[in-house]
Parts: sequence; structure tokens; C-alpha cells
Amino acid sequence: MKIEHKAFETLLKAKGISKKAFSAYTGIPYYTVAGWKKSGEVPGYAMILLRNMPTAKAYVTAGELIEAGLPKAILWNNDPDKKAPVDIFIVATLQRAYNNFVVQTLAEFFGRERILASLLKHKDRVDNKLIENVISSLREY
Repeated sequence: MKIEHKAFETLLKAKGISKKAFSAYTGIPYYTVAGWKKSGEVPGYAMILLRNMPTAKAYVTAGELIEAGLPKAILWNNDPDKKAPVDIFIVATLQRAYNNFVVQTLAEFFGRERILASLLKHKDRVDNKLIENVISSLREY
């Protein structure tokens, strides 16, 4: 299955990841990653790898997550331009609206590791049941 190169570029940009960083993380040679632009298509596995790659961003806006597919109503901060620390944004959004769709969308945007690290960082403020449910959702994903 091939994916449009534009979708790959959009997700790279949204996650704050360069092609070189993606290449280094996945082990795919840089010239291969760069060559996808010329062909206009990206292999499906590359999008899966990118979705699971942790984001390099320290701050995120609600607008970026709305673009990624989260409904504005569930975000704790729905000002599209206001930046918030990623870990705070993840934890507060999960506390406000936990379900499999939210967890999966956050995992695609931030990466599983970033979600778990955020929950562990703020475990004194997060209900243990929520942590268990998120871990369970991430296993299913």
C-alpha cells in the first residue's frame, strides 16, 4: 500500500521531525527517504513507523491536534494557537476525555513512549485506573 508523499511530509512537520531524524530512527537510508518525494509516494510501513515515532516537540497547540483529528470539544485547551507543554497537554486531554480513539490519535501524533512518559511524570495527579486503561488501549493499538 502506497501513501501520498504529502501526507508523510505533513506528519513529519506536525511531529517536528526531520527526514534525517526519521532515517536515523528507522534505519532506512536517508537517500531512500529523500527519494520518496520524487516518486510522490511513500510505502505504507513508513507511515506506520512515523506514527509510532515519538515527537520531538516540547510544546504543542490545540490547532495541531485538531488537524490530526481530535475534536476541539475534548481538548482541555482549545485555543488553536496557544502553546502548552506536551506532557501537560497529553495528561490533561486524557483526564478530560479518555477513550480508545483519543489514545490512538495521541499515539499517532506523539508516539506511545511519549504518552506513557507523560503519564508517569504526572502519576501523582493521574488516577491509576486511567493509566491502566491507557496502557491497555496502547496494547490494542
